[in-house]
Amino acid sequence: MSEAALIDDLLRHRATFAAFRVPGRRAVAYLQRNPVLVTPDQGEDCFVLAPFEEMDSPVCIRPDRIIDLTSDTSLPSDLLAPEPTPLEAEHVPELDRRGFLSAVESAITSVRAGKLQKVVLSRTIVSDLAGTSIGALFMAAARSLPHAFVAITRTDRFGLWMGASPERLLALRDGRLEVDAIAATLPIQNAPESAAHWGAKEREEQAIVTRAVMDLLAAAGVRDAQAHGPQVKLAGNVAHLHTRIFAHGVGPEALDLAKALHPTPAVGGHPRDIAIDLIGQLEPRPRSLYAGYWGPMNAHSAELFVNIRCMHVQGTKAYLHVGAGITADSDPQREGDEVEQKARLWLDLFDAQRHAG
Repeated sequence: MSEAALIDDLLRHRATFAAFRVPGRRAVAYLQRNPVLVTPDQGEDCFVLAPFEEMDSPVCIRPDRIIDLTSDTSLPSDLLAPEPTPLEAEHVPELDRRGFLSAVESAITSVRAGKLQKVVLSRTIVSDLAGTSIGALFMAAARSLPHAFVAITRTDRFGLWMGASPERLLALRDGRLEVDAIAATLPIQNAPESAAHWGAKEREEQAIVTRAVMDLLAAAGVRDAQAHGPQVKLAGNVAHLHTRIFAHGVGPEALDLAKALHPTPAVGGHPRDIAIDLIGQLEPRPRSLYAGYWGPMNAHSAELFVNIRCMHVQGTKAYLHVGAGITADSDPQREGDEVEQKARLWLDLFDAQRHAG
């Protein structure tokens, strides 16, 4: 059985699982027999899921079996429901382009009034996946985006989500911490190779994120953190400004650090509480796993990624969640173009799968 076929079978049986590929590693799947998700303990072997609205209360998939998708593709029948029942798709309210531009205009007004420095607004773009193999989409994303964290999970609580994130919330191993500060977006063909040549709006947006991350780490007790960058980071069809932040001698409390850091201004805004309130006013639906964080953790390390460039699949519909950082210098039309450009990462993969099929 191929990797794609195994994932499709897990989905048909409504298994509780997470399959993922950390950059530079092999793709694996964590399968859990019990569909109930529980709160993770610090350092346990699991896959962490933290929705945007409940980031202080992450849950996890505790694997009863771990499958190496590159070599072990047998389907474990003891972890599957004997008679799977298909779920009906639910209506998900979303902003169209006009609604998103209106929300951006409202956000700009709030920023210029001095209420906050930045807020990240998102919209949902819907695409039809009828006849498309979800497993093949996952494997195609893993092949074409080697520097992204590519993951798919299905649980009774959240349903089916898949994403390809360029942004590490944190990596912690043997006391060495690394955090990404990523912001600002340009189409890859328009992005200068040097960060110094990007526009003032983009550089300030990224600086807000970097300063906030450094402040959050200091407040969490992380000392002597060092920022390196910004550099230009390529992420599929777009580019970002990226600062890598390092610290040593950090304790093993990865979940505590994640709670302290998230949401950074890269997906929420600054100041945090005001931005989250504004998001709730301007976005018509809960974000759920979008803009939360997810990833594997064990006794020796944790690698948690911000869940962006992701989709919620319901029935044959993919609800792509894409966002943009709004500052005083934002232009609504450009922000509208930016989120549509980000959505193309998955839309192009959808098209390729249709043509391949």
